[in-house]
Amino acid sequence: MAAANAPITMKEVLTLPSIGINSQFITFTNVTMESDKYICVRETSPQNSVVIIDMNMPSQPLRRPITADSALMNPNTRILALKAQLPGTTQDHLQIFNIEAKAKMKSHQMPEQVVFWKWITPKMLGLVTQSSVYHWSIEGDSEPVKMFDRTANLASNQIINYRCDPSEKWLVLIGIAPGSPERPQLVKGNMQLFSVDQQRSQALEAHAASFASLRVPGNDKDSILISFASKSSNAGQITSKLHVIELGAQPGKPSFTKKQADLFFPPDFADDFPVAMQISHKYNLIYVITKLGLLFVYDLESATAVYRNRISPDPIFLTSEASSVGGFYAINRRGQVLLATVNETTLVPFVSGQLNNLELAVNLAKRGNLPGAENLVVQRFQELFAQTKYKEAAELAAESPQGILRTPDTVAKFQSVPVQAGQTPPLLQYFGTLLTKGKLNAFESLELSRLVVNQNKKNLLENWLAEDKLECSEELGDLVKTVDNDLALKIYIKARATPKVVAAFAERREFDKILIYSKQVGYTPDYLFLLQTILRSDPQGAVNFALMMSQMEGGCPVDYNTITDLFLQRNLIREATAFLLDVLKPNLPDHAFLQTKVLEINLVTFPNVADAILANGMFSHYDRPRIAQLCEKAGLYMRALQHYTELSDIKRIIVNTHAIEPQALVEFFGTLSREWALECMKDLLLVNLRGNLQIIVQVAKEYCEQLGVDACIKIFEQFKSYEGLYFFLGSYLSSSEDPDIHFKYIEAAAKTGQIKEVERVTRESNFYDPEKTKNFLMDAKLPDARPLINVAKAQLREGLVSDAIESFIRADDATQFLEVIHAAEEANVYHDLVKYLLMVRQKAKEPKVDSELIYAYAKIDRLGEIEEFILMPNVANLPNVGDRLYDEELYEAAKIIFAFISNWAKLACTLVKLKQFQGAVDAARKANSSKTWKEVCFACVDAEEFRLAQICGLNIIVQVDDLEEVSEFYQNRGCFNELISLMESGLGLERAHMGIFTELGVLYARYRYEKLMEHIKLFSTRLNIPKLIRACDEQQHWKELTYLYIQYDEFDNAATTVMNHSPEAWDHMQFKDIIVKVANVELYYKAVHFYLQEHPELINDVLNVLALRVDHTRVVDIMRKAGHLRLVKPYMVAVQSNNVSAVNEALNEIYVEEEDYDRLRESIDFHDNFDQIGLAQKIEKHELLEMRRVAAYIYKKAGRWKQSIALSKKDNLYKDAMETASQSGDRELAEELLVYFIDQGKKECFASCLFVCYDLIRADVALELAWMNNMIDFAFPYLLQFIREYTGKVDELIKGKIESLNEEKAKENEEKDIIKQQNMYAQLLPLALPAPPMPGMGGAGMGGGFAAPPPPMGGMGMPPMPPFGMPPMGSY
Repeated sequence: MAAANAPITMKEVLTLPSIGINSQFITFTNVTMESDKYICVRETSPQNSVVIIDMNMPSQPLRRPITADSALMNPNTRILALKAQLPGTTQDHLQIFNIEAKAKMKSHQMPEQVVFWKWITPKMLGLVTQSSVYHWSIEGDSEPVKMFDRTANLASNQIINYRCDPSEKWLVLIGIAPGSPERPQLVKGNMQLFSVDQQRSQALEAHAASFASLRVPGNDKDSILISFASKSSNAGQITSKLHVIELGAQPGKPSFTKKQADLFFPPDFADDFPVAMQISHKYNLIYVITKLGLLFVYDLESATAVYRNRISPDPIFLTSEASSVGGFYAINRRGQVLLATVNETTLVPFVSGQLNNLELAVNLAKRGNLPGAENLVVQRFQELFAQTKYKEAAELAAESPQGILRTPDTVAKFQSVPVQAGQTPPLLQYFGTLLTKGKLNAFESLELSRLVVNQNKKNLLENWLAEDKLECSEELGDLVKTVDNDLALKIYIKARATPKVVAAFAERREFDKILIYSKQVGYTPDYLFLLQTILRSDPQGAVNFALMMSQMEGGCPVDYNTITDLFLQRNLIREATAFLLDVLKPNLPDHAFLQTKVLEINLVTFPNVADAILANGMFSHYDRPRIAQLCEKAGLYMRALQHYTELSDIKRIIVNTHAIEPQALVEFFGTLSREWALECMKDLLLVNLRGNLQIIVQVAKEYCEQLGVDACIKIFEQFKSYEGLYFFLGSYLSSSEDPDIHFKYIEAAAKTGQIKEVERVTRESNFYDPEKTKNFLMDAKLPDARPLINVAKAQLREGLVSDAIESFIRADDATQFLEVIHAAEEANVYHDLVKYLLMVRQKAKEPKVDSELIYAYAKIDRLGEIEEFILMPNVANLPNVGDRLYDEELYEAAKIIFAFISNWAKLACTLVKLKQFQGAVDAARKANSSKTWKEVCFACVDAEEFRLAQICGLNIIVQVDDLEEVSEFYQNRGCFNELISLMESGLGLERAHMGIFTELGVLYARYRYEKLMEHIKLFSTRLNIPKLIRACDEQQHWKELTYLYIQYDEFDNAATTVMNHSPEAWDHMQFKDIIVKVANVELYYKAVHFYLQEHPELINDVLNVLALRVDHTRVVDIMRKAGHLRLVKPYMVAVQSNNVSAVNEALNEIYVEEEDYDRLRESIDFHDNFDQIGLAQKIEKHELLEMRRVAAYIYKKAGRWKQSIALSKKDNLYKDAMETASQSGDRELAEELLVYFIDQGKKECFASCLFVCYDLIRADVALELAWMNNMIDFAFPYLLQFIREYTGKVDELIKGKIESLNEEKAKENEEKDIIKQQNMYAQLLPLALPAPPMPGMGGAGMGGGFAAPPPPMGGMGMPPMPPFGMPPMGSY
């Protein structure tokens, strides 16, 4: 059949070798494909890596250096699962990585080996061990959960697949095992089906299986189906079946009837078997794929055969569903990635024509919406209609492929049927069937809705629309609008009838939705018309609509001025203002006209609104002169002042103080120049002195610095306003030191009758002229004499302190003691102050007085009086006095005070200042303060009182935070030994902490190296190791540094330190313990170089330790480049069991050099991974016979029989030559060797060769050679043996022939019955169809039938099965 007409199309999507995948890795164990998105290939050379092929861009594979036993890509996302066996165990370590996030998601160590695993869902991995099956979710921190134990029929099976149904309630495990003894070539398939709900398993025979879901007619839920294929041999009879059964049938609901069909294998594929099954959920087709490349296609519902063909000349070992196209991917041993898809144009014609199965053709067309069955469907519809089977006709029309019957004609046909009484009208039956099957088209929706509207069943329409059963159209909306506007709007929206939607929103006054909807659908309505429409009924809605238009992308569709005029035409001032205020917020220069406009209309109609707008300061581009005039007319004088720019205008407006808020007017003065401000102030005073005085005073206060104090005073004096002068200077007095200002204030206060203020200023001010003031007061003759008295006390401020004190004592006046104390201290007259304070104490008990008296005693060094005074009753503030004495270095007096009040901390500090260190230590002990201890300790260190310093230090270093400060203080002063002594003493403290041990270690590293190692070993658990590591590194104590790295599990750093500083740090036994624990594998090879250079005699010992960790090839390469390959011979012998090419070749090279042919032959026998031909060529001319014999042996192992025989003949090793000829299986070689022996006259060798090569030599050749060369006697034993053997064979043949004739007669009738039972499909198709040609597949056998015999059972990673015994199953 031509490929173009085949119902299944094959396409080569990719070849793995074309993107760099070596053919040795195209096997079942190395390649995985969990879905149609990714292929994952695991490579083991030239280095371990994982290649991820994205099927969307297969030419750009992602290769990552990863070592693993298996790798699986997630079916949906870029998540990679890895499995690796832990060395020396049977446990597997599982890891899941997010490739895009470059992060590990989960990991788990399985207690037993995972023999098979697979993504069963995008969130779940299925893990199969030798005994059980587990599920491991990638979400959360969950561990694998055991699902079930494997049944006995899967024991010793190689697991090839594991699946679950969509509900994860049914699980199936597939394995294969060697065939039965009578037919070992036919691999046996076993299946375990497990129910999660019932927790039960069922063992079946099957090679492949898959789950599917199917809706059985009459059932409202899908049925879960399982399909499985098997091929088995029983008593010589081969049975191949496909089964489809329902799992967990729903009680009381229609169920799926079990189906089965035969799988017809051509004679040449007698030992072929299914390896995979995929189900197309798009077309409900079952794909069964066999190992040798056969494809069987069956219908899921009926298990009817649809198609069979060979799709690959090479064995297929992996398939995956291609869900989006309803096909599957297959990968064969050649590395071809093939895509099988349904040929939608030919499938239905093929089934109806080639198979003559019209029912199946129609079902396929309906199910997959496929072409090719139009005539059949139409014919069948007409037949049903003619038979009045309207329900069946309706169902057929509803499911008609590509909707060929979903037409107005069909609706008209059902409408034309007369309605029988008591029966549902056929038209409603038709519509009901359509609704159950899916969605109605536009015409059907309109006709059904017309019926429903006529019957006033609007709720049905709502339900159908909610369920998306109707196709919305403008006509349907028009129909529904007659009964429900809301429902009609929904239909208009779905139908994208934009003008109708806009009109509906306008009718509903939902104007905001018009803009949103228009933007969504890209529609441009007549916005001006809409705005005018809204204005008529809803002015505020019009404002909102206009604002929404202003926020549209691309700008407002209607000019702002036009919108404003629309509002103003209807005298909607407030609405126009609201609109403009919102749209003019950006304050753009282009909006100057509109800014002026909104202010104008409000200044004329609503001045208060205009005032608020101006107060907000949101506009800056309007016509300011125009607005100033309008503000003046509206009585907004303050706004007018802010806008006028001429002095004459300002002077005209500013006198209206009755209508201007005073504070605003004051602030306005701050905007004027000095000259204009003074002019305005004069005008205000001239117009209304009394009324405007307060404003002028406030202006003078606020802006005196700008206007000038003198200018302000001059204005008040010009109008003889002493009241204004009083208020103005009162605010300025506190910041002025001008005597004239102070005098003028006193003068103004006196003239305005403010006598108390005169008394206060004369008492408190230090800046007036006493003489001038005294003369004024005397002339003023005030009723209160206190101001005059205050002036006379100014003597004190003039510096005549002693005289003033004497005057106070004579006057017995203690009221001014604070001033006197201050003045006395300033003048340093403490003897006079003592006399004054003693007088004051007799009149008042003041803490200040007693405290100052003690201080005065101290200043004149009368310490005895201090001791006597504090013992007497007093109210002095002794703590403050003590601190003051200490601060002023009066330490002896301070000592008396601190001792008296028991302030031990301050006493200790004072004694330190007095160099009384023993007393300071005693005081510090009583204070027991860290700060005090440190101060005393540091002072003792500076004074070299180290014994006392240590007493203090022991009380400090127990505090972690203070330890480093003490250490640095000692070290900065070079007191290293004393510091070490302090720290050593601290080790025995009950409160000794890690910091002390660590700091002492650091000190040993710096100053006493010989004690460092002992300290580290004694106290390793109490040390801050990182800190000590830094110290040892800084001081280059490599041995101790290595020890610390080991203790801290920093094995990489320990190894590096040893190798970089080996003279001090290297110890062989220690280094062996370190190197096996490092994380960086490069250190292994650095260690090899290190031992090669410094300790070559121990290199084998180190390599033996690293044998399980190093790359042996790399080690050999290092030694070869260094020219010391023989040095590591013991190591290579020990690891040769790994059969590494580099090791084998290196040892063979050494054995050749040493002429150790026994070891060389042993190496060749047991370790075959090396360049065999190269070695043979190297030694075939060796001077030693045994070496040449080894070369012949190598040629024989490599299959180069002629070279081996020639070499053996050359050395007269005739026995070797005969054995080689016999093992070659080459008759020509054996007979040539006979001729050689005859030519050489070696009769005995001739006779021996006849028996050694007995199976190869033809009897006639042997006899001819013997007769022609007179060697009959030497050939006679061979001749006797030959006759005896062939006589026995003839006897057996005769016996067998008789038996076979009897058996053939017995089976003739049975075979005829089998042929009769073959289904129609086998009669229509040839035994095997040719695989369709595909790009890159080639091969003569691909064009027409099976031109070449099927390949052997090898493939999919499985070696050919031997005639007897168990085949190796691990590589499938």
